[in-house]
Amino acid sequence: MGQEQKEYTWQLVAKMLAGEASKEELAELELLLRGNPDLHYPLQIITGLWRAAGPEEQKKAEEAFSKHLDRMAALHIEHAVATDQPGYSRTSKRRLFIGIGVGCTAVVGIVAGFFLYRPHPAQTVTGNPALAPRISEVITREGSRTNLYLPDGTRVWLNAASRITYAKDFGGGGGGTTGGDVREVTLSGEAFFDVTHNPAKPFVIHTSRVDIRVLGTSFNIKSYPAEKTTEAVLVKGSIEVDIHNKANKKVILKPNEKLIVDNDDSAALKQRKVVLKPGNFVLHSPVTIRKPNYEPTTGAMIETSWVNNKLIFQEETFEDLARQMERWYGVTIRFEKSGLEQLQFTGSFEQETIRQALDALKLTAAFNYSLSGNEISIH
Repeated sequence: MGQEQKEYTWQLVAKMLAGEASKEELAELELLLRGNPDLHYPLQIITGLWRAAGPEEQKKAEEAFSKHLDRMAALHIEHAVATDQPGYSRTSKRRLFIGIGVGCTAVVGIVAGFFLYRPHPAQTVTGNPALAPRISEVITREGSRTNLYLPDGTRVWLNAASRITYAKDFGGGGGGTTGGDVREVTLSGEAFFDVTHNPAKPFVIHTSRVDIRVLGTSFNIKSYPAEKTTEAVLVKGSIEVDIHNKANKKVILKPNEKLIVDNDDSAALKQRKVVLKPGNFVLHSPVTIRKPNYEPTTGAMIETSWVNNKLIFQEETFEDLARQMERWYGVTIRFEKSGLEQLQFTGSFEQETIRQALDALKLTAAFNYSLSGNEISIH
């Protein structure tokens, strides 16, 4: 994207924040963001900060900048941003400048690690380095989630403590190892994909345990390095799952099916016992297909509820729930007494703080906790 197009994009952003953008301009902005996902992430923060500021803070900022523009005019200093677009008012100009200022703050926040967008050269370069593919990388920290559009229009929701990478020529004709015939991404963590249909260019997701190949579909994939299993849930369409280290082991998943793959290769030699409750065991296969879980009261699919900023759990052990809460709230949970990990809980969290969530769990189980910063001890 050239400098003029970037400036025009931020003009549309300013008009959107000011409530002055037409339907056509909003549609144009969406197309620009789809084609330039590197602008999508700072825009999310800018929009959040602008709206969080409230009318009074916005008004004060506009008045201050208006005085600044008057001083610049008195000194015959031209503003650097072009403002000759039709319908581009002085209010939009003030808000554009304020938005760009907030954008600088957003960049600092991104570098600090709220979530990261990092284009960087490929690690291994052969031949002409100028032709080497560049990699885009999006990272979310614990306690944060985001969503983005890939260059082909595919939408991705990225859960906490996750990372997704893809080539800058994603799905294009230049560079890369596939010559642009395959749309490839690499995932560590959890993501929900709504893949744009393109039979000529299959969409492939690489994880440490499985590779998933699709044409156009919606599904959730969870592949955290420290988890015992890798899970895929298909909402619509069809996906082919290639399981690593298992020759000719491919699984075709149908809508409303959930694939669970054990991350421990040694478990592939035999079935192992998994404790559901003290004295209650179930045989767990290395590769299992079952139905997703649904919340009885709302009918919401539990595996994808995080996309709507809701953490739903059903007969979950405290050990497994604690791992989810660590990512959800950005905390560390430690059990001080053996046996507490096997307590089971059913419920959901949405707007609750970590303290409110733990207090709610205490209503149904006998435990206490102490909270020091981001460190939580269960006793």
